Amino acid sequence: MAEIEPTLLEIIKEHAVGLAGDPTRETPIADLGIDSFSIVEIIYEVEEKLSVEVPFNANENPFGEMKTVGDLIDALNALIKK
Repeated sequence: MAEIEPTLLEIIKEHAVGLAGDPTRETPIADLGIDSFSIVEIIYEVEEKLSVEVPFNANENPFGEMKTVGDLIDALNALIKK
């Protein structure tokens, strides 16, 4: 299995339209400029590259209380450990 953090950072970098550099754990999610279509693409890529199923409901905020990319990485780590 690929390493979670560098893989997720690379996936986010490919889809972030509002970011003027590489994403880091400290990058605010709001700064990424990711739309709902990109969210679906990111989830698909995460599932494919990391061999994990990400629960997703299009009617809910997929980021919940997450504020930074680091929050996303931590949530994905917790999901994989389940």
